[in-house]
Amino acid sequence: MTTLLRIDASAQQQDRSLTRMLTTLFTTELLNTNPDAKVITRDIGQDPVPAIDHRFIHAAFTPPEEREDWMTDRLALSDALIDEVVAADIIVMGAPMYNYGMPAALKGWIDHIARIGRTFSFDLARGDFPIEPILKDKQLVVLSSRGEFGFEPGGPRAHMNALDPAIAACAHYFGVDSANIQTVAIEYQEFKDARHDRSVIAAKEATRALAQQFGRAAKQTISHLTDQSRNKDKTMQDFPTHTIESAPADAKPILQAALKGYGFVPNLYATMAEAPAILEGYTTLSAIFGKTDLSETERQIILMTNNRLNGCKYCMAAHTTLSQMSGVPEDVIMALRNDTPIADSKLEALRQFAIVVNESRGWPADDQVRTFLKAGYTPQTILEVILGTALKTLSNYTNHVAETDLDPAFAANVWTSSTAQAAE
Repeated sequence: MTTLLRIDASAQQQDRSLTRMLTTLFTTELLNTNPDAKVITRDIGQDPVPAIDHRFIHAAFTPPEEREDWMTDRLALSDALIDEVVAADIIVMGAPMYNYGMPAALKGWIDHIARIGRTFSFDLARGDFPIEPILKDKQLVVLSSRGEFGFEPGGPRAHMNALDPAIAACAHYFGVDSANIQTVAIEYQEFKDARHDRSVIAAKEATRALAQQFGRAAKQTISHLTDQSRNKDKTMQDFPTHTIESAPADAKPILQAALKGYGFVPNLYATMAEAPAILEGYTTLSAIFGKTDLSETERQIILMTNNRLNGCKYCMAAHTTLSQMSGVPEDVIMALRNDTPIADSKLEALRQFAIVVNESRGWPADDQVRTFLKAGYTPQTILEVILGTALKTLSNYTNHVAETDLDPAFAANVWTSSTAQAAE
């Protein structure tokens, strides 16, 4: 039987809490898919866990056989909370971003879960890394809301994201490997505009897809399900999907940075980690492309046009999600997904020139270059289109040969076309 532990950390009431809306949706969809699942609910937002104090610390670090009665009483709530985590296969966590970090209620809950002898062991004989998790093989789904936007890697507020990295840093106390964290976030809450509306819709779809995926694991352990998805028969040579722990040493820092930025390690990165050089090349080139004079909409036009032409289903879904999060107009996103003209003539000229560069293998005709320049672009833009084309060659070709599994965070924007189907 699958057991779900639902944690709600929002200080808002049900009717005003976006994260509670998402955790309710996740729970409902999981039960619809797997009616036999058991659900444990812990609302720490409405019923906060008391902060730990010197008496708690004294009791926690006293060996069980030496504890006095007051120590056992002081740790009773902590023990109950840990028992809930131990029983869970999946933890769904409603975690709004407060002042760029986690709610105090969530920090208090984590402080009660992180217990020596119960969720981790400590041994200085291990050298500089004396802590070792006790629990394992659990999945964590973080459902969040943010008043602002751009907290993803490379986003304008990525450096301010103190929520996702903190959760990831503590996940081993819950028995969660860093590769088994899925994060869905609603953004633009304070702006209350169309971008926020799109973000809510995308978050609901991603939450629903995740719940259905985990719900189908009714007769399997979650760890077995993960192993199956990563080791399924493929038409081409099998490629490993690395975790931070299994990745080659040179790839580990890059995967750790991805985890900090995204809240999970995208499967593309986990696949590229087999060859650290391509992972470093891709992430470095991606960062450089982000420094061009192009707008985010223009960058996504170049990238998604190449994704479509190359038939990369993974990157089309991923960049659709990233475009929605970055405020790319919905009509532009749909035009790129469906290969239809963009209403804005200058942006359409960019889309057409990206097609030319891809299909001509970098040999555009003179009249095609002149048309592009007349649309208001420059020789610098031509070179930046080539840069974006090169970037997508790395990711698209990797996904082709490795048949990279789509991350649940991108599942709401799954993409298919005759081109994509031909590439299967």
